[in-house]
Amino acid sequence: MKKTLWILLALLGSTSAFARQEVTVAQAKQMHDDRHVALTGTISGRADDDHYWLQDSTGRIRIDIDDDDDDDRYLVGKKVRVTGEIDRDDRHTEISVDNVYILK
Repeated sequence: MKKTLWILLALLGSTSAFARQEVTVAQAKQMHDDRHVALTGTISGRADDDHYWLQDSTGRIRIDIDDDDDDDRYLVGKKVRVTGEIDRDDRHTEISVDNVYILK
């Protein structure tokens, strides 16, 4: 019984690790829609109201941050880790962000 519980816990832990795969911008642009990912880079600018540009050494990608905070310009220039889903529309790829973590 104890062994079965440990195996079950190990499987649950491993699926959550794979649920949000750490990828580069270049890799994210090649992935399928609705894939859960994590990216690390710098917010290089604002595209429009809820959209920013995330830049890493492989390129840049638009990210959609649905935030109720009207003054979130403080993100520009910050190194961040974002988690979310790949969103492919109109031949463009962006990340629909669930969480933003500002890195030191």
